[in-house]
Amino acid sequence: MKQQTKSFIWLIIFLVGFPQISETIYTPSLNDLAHLLNVSANDIQKTLSIYFAGFAIGVFLWGILSDFIGRKRSMLIGIAIYLLGSFLCLRSTEFHFFLLARFIQAVGAAVGSNVSQTILRDVYNEKERVGVFSTISAVLAFSPAIGPMLGSIVASIWNVSMVFRLLMIIGSIAFIWSLFGLKETLNVKTKINYNFHVIGQNILKDRLFWIYGGIIGVVNGVIFSYYGEAPFIFIEMLRFSIVEYGYIGFVVALASFSGARFCKSMNKKISNYKILTTGNFVFFVGIFIFFFAVTFLEPSSVLFIIILLLAIFIIMFGLACLLPVCLSNVLLHHKNYLGIAGAFLGLYYYVVVCVITLIMSWFHSPELYVYPLFLLFWFLVNWILMMFNRK
Repeated sequence: MKQQTKSFIWLIIFLVGFPQISETIYTPSLNDLAHLLNVSANDIQKTLSIYFAGFAIGVFLWGILSDFIGRKRSMLIGIAIYLLGSFLCLRSTEFHFFLLARFIQAVGAAVGSNVSQTILRDVYNEKERVGVFSTISAVLAFSPAIGPMLGSIVASIWNVSMVFRLLMIIGSIAFIWSLFGLKETLNVKTKINYNFHVIGQNILKDRLFWIYGGIIGVVNGVIFSYYGEAPFIFIEMLRFSIVEYGYIGFVVALASFSGARFCKSMNKKISNYKILTTGNFVFFVGIFIFFFAVTFLEPSSVLFIIILLLAIFIIMFGLACLLPVCLSNVLLHHKNYLGIAGAFLGLYYYVVVCVITLIMSWFHSPELYVYPLFLLFWFLVNWILMMFNRK
C-alpha cells in the first residue's frame, strides 16, 4: 500500500484516542458524580464497567458492519451515536439513566477503536504494522493523560456537566474530520460472502487470537481500573486537589510513551515472546514497589508519594510494552475477513476489560494494599497466557 499522509495518521490517532479520552475525562470527578447521583464509591465505579460492556458490543457491531457498509460509513454512524450518548449523559439526573447513557455513548465510541485499527490493517503490511502500532501507541499514551487533565481543569473551573459538553465538542470534531478526511479503505472488489460458521471455527482454533486477545484485555482492564481507583487514592485518601490529580496523568503518559518506544526499538532485536515477558516482568517490579510503599511507608509522607508514583510509572511502562506486539499479531491468521475478526476480537477483550473493572468495583476499599493485590492477580493471568505462547 502506498505511503499514507501525515494527516491520515493524525486522523487515525484522533479516532483511536477519543474513546480513551471519553473514558478518562470524567474520572477526576467520580467523587463529585457519586454525590450528585447519590450513590456509593463502589456504585460509581460501575459506570466504568457499563462503559466497557457497551464498548464490547460496539466493537463487535462496527467490526461486522464495516465489512458490509464500509469503514467510513460505519465511522460516521458510530460517532453520531456517541454524540447522542454524550448528550444523554449531560441530561442525566438519576443513576440508572446515567448508566444507560454511558452504555449508548460507549457503543458509539467503540467505532473509533475498532474501525480505525481495521483501517490500519487494510493499508499496512505485516512488517509495517508493528512500527505503525508502536508509533500510534506512543502518541496515544498521552490521551489518557489528556483526559484526566482536561477533566480536572474543567471540573475545577465549572462542574462535571461541563465535562460532558466538552465530550460533545470532541465528538463533533471527530465527525467533521472523518466526513472530509477519511477515505474508504474497504476493497469492495474482493469482498466475499462470509461463512460465519467457518470464521467462528477458525477463530476458536486460533491459539494466538485467544492469547494475544486475552493479554490485550488484561492490559486495558488494568489501565482503566487504575483510572477508576486513582481518584479515590489520590483525592480522597491522600488529599490531592482535583487539579493536582490531573497532573499525575502525565506520569502515566510518559510511562506509556516510553514503554511503546521501547517495544518499537526491541522489535527487530528480540522475539515477540521476549518482549512480552520483559514487559510483564517490569509490570511485576512495579507491583512489588507498590507493595513496599503501602507496607513500610507512612501514606502522608513525601517519600510515600514519590515511591507510589515510581511504582505507577513502572507498572504502566511494563504494560505499554505488551500492547503493540499483541495488537499487531492477534489477527495474523484472519487477513481475509479483518472486519469481522476484529469484531470478535473487540468483543472478547472488552468483555475482559468489563469484567476486570467490575471486579475492581466490588473490591474497592479504603485499604491501600487491596489494589496491588488486584494487580498481582492480573500479572499472574498474563504470565499464564504467555506460557501458552512459549516457543
